[in-house]
Amino acid sequence: MAQREDHITEQIAAEGFTSPVEEPIDRDYVYIAEKIADRRVRFHPAEDRYEHRGEEDVIAMARLHVYWHVVEELDSWPQIARHLRNTDGVVDALGLDSPRSRETIRLSWKNQFAHAHERLRRMAEHVRDKIGWGRDGVLMAMGVDDGSQSFPEFTEEGVREAAKDRAYDRIRPILTDVVDFDRADNVSVPSEDLTDYAGWLARRREMYPESVDSYVAEMDALEDEPFDPETYRRAVRNKERERVVVDGEVHWVKPRASVNDTAPNPDVYDSWDALAADGVDWSIDLLDDPGGTDNWHSTAEEGIERFVTELTEDGVIDGPVPVCIDGSIRSWHKHPRGSDDRPDGVYRESYFDTNYGWKDLSANAIIDGRSVVLANVSSVPGDKFFQAVKYLIDRATDLVDVECFFADAEFSNVDICRYIHHIGEDYIMRKSHREPVKRLFETFSGTADWEENYEMNSKRKGMTHKTTLFAVEKRGQTDVKKGEKRHDDHEQAGFDDFDFDQAEGQLTWSDLAPDDDVEYVAFITNKDIDSAGIHPELTPEDRRDETTVWSLAEQYRRRWSIETTFRQIKHQFLPRTRSRDLGTRRFVWMLAILLYNAWATINLFVQSWAAQTFDEDDTDPPVRGKVMLEEIAKTDYG
Repeated sequence: MAQREDHITEQIAAEGFTSPVEEPIDRDYVYIAEKIADRRVRFHPAEDRYEHRGEEDVIAMARLHVYWHVVEELDSWPQIARHLRNTDGVVDALGLDSPRSRETIRLSWKNQFAHAHERLRRMAEHVRDKIGWGRDGVLMAMGVDDGSQSFPEFTEEGVREAAKDRAYDRIRPILTDVVDFDRADNVSVPSEDLTDYAGWLARRREMYPESVDSYVAEMDALEDEPFDPETYRRAVRNKERERVVVDGEVHWVKPRASVNDTAPNPDVYDSWDALAADGVDWSIDLLDDPGGTDNWHSTAEEGIERFVTELTEDGVIDGPVPVCIDGSIRSWHKHPRGSDDRPDGVYRESYFDTNYGWKDLSANAIIDGRSVVLANVSSVPGDKFFQAVKYLIDRATDLVDVECFFADAEFSNVDICRYIHHIGEDYIMRKSHREPVKRLFETFSGTADWEENYEMNSKRKGMTHKTTLFAVEKRGQTDVKKGEKRHDDHEQAGFDDFDFDQAEGQLTWSDLAPDDDVEYVAFITNKDIDSAGIHPELTPEDRRDETTVWSLAEQYRRRWSIETTFRQIKHQFLPRTRSRDLGTRRFVWMLAILLYNAWATINLFVQSWAAQTFDEDDTDPPVRGKVMLEEIAKTDYG
């Protein structure tokens, strides 16, 4: 061993470094960059259609991607960008004219080299082999003693096991800390046992307390006697209820309506009639601090904030993000011949699938193509719609830097648009085609047009709001022309697209000449618009950063991510329950949101740490929901 260490020292000294090497210095990194630059990078030097960058960028960016694959500690886009800014000499050695930003590096890997990932990885492997003393010198000092770390074995999901393990370690404490039943220390069944059982039920996607027998049979290593199912049922239900004394006995009752604005409701009643006089109010107090775990709403908001904090501190959220607002319905099936005996909180609306359902409103951030829940409100009949949406807007702006709010036509009313504009944020929303909009369409021309100073009116509230109304040719789901499949998007051109002039069947301006009768879809925005812009089918480039009618319509496509979020929550993480109790229903929905956010956070971490990027419409995540639930099951929730 001593002889081997002496040999390593001699090799390091021969390369011009001091001995012994304990921590890498800037010159170490420059040496690796120079070795990479000495190798011939065999990429086509012609224009690659990636934001019109030329030969120097293609070769230099290819070197950069090889470089961060070689240097083990660079496992996220922010780290790579910081490394280029802070390490003297590396930028010049790689042939870059300046340090590249996180977003430039990410988009280059995603789009510019979309078809060359394996090729770049192989090049990096060859650099490691040819660098001479890579396993003993600088790379050893960097913590790389063989080729397995920079080029790990990939799982079937295509991600690094080490990154997955790190991600699980980050999210487990959030779930175990937040899902708390607030049990006293002297109770026979502690909170930890109930949390373990809730996690087991969530993995089975059911919330039937009667399953405790199956739980005991499966968890054969339980140290204590199993608890009665009713204990769990009461613990879930009572967190949303209030403790009162009626006729000398303690009862947990539904949340009471406030009968006096200056004093709380009494805790002791002489009779049930006296209690009934107070009434019931399931509305969530949106003016209260959203943190803590007093009820299932505050528990969900506490968990959401902790997930967002993790993503922000790790640099995954490092700038403005689009935020989408939408609603979701969980259906309640009324018996065809039964009376209208609806459970608490159920709305009756003709546009619901079953005409009945529980309604939730959510705000979601779109981060690196994935949706993360920022806030949720479980509404009940009688709640004020604007107050719920205002809460979502305020909560979103508290947690992230909002790039723009996106919402469907349901939210494009005067007071919501006025409020967003008042707090200095931007919005893009669908606009329903009522008579004023239809009349405006008659003045529009081409496939895209707009009207500034469009005035919205609320006669009931006596308010107006001036905005910009714009419209584009209807293409199915905003981004899809009728008859196409939704995910047939035009991909960014890459190296495989070099050396061809025009694809067969390429659209031209004449192909998109407007018909005499264009079917429009309308939007409103408080953003400035410069021009109609270029039809998306005429260009392979991403023009969503432009301030044109077509670019704003393309930006609205981001809203579809929240539709996918609701489907994933309902079909992957929402446990089934037969309970009519609204508190239990809120617990189930809260648990599904936290599990979904855990899954989204893990995937965002893995994308960042494993240096993989997925398209916005990609439905093949590196860690699947079922896999995550099984992995979480390996640790105790308590």
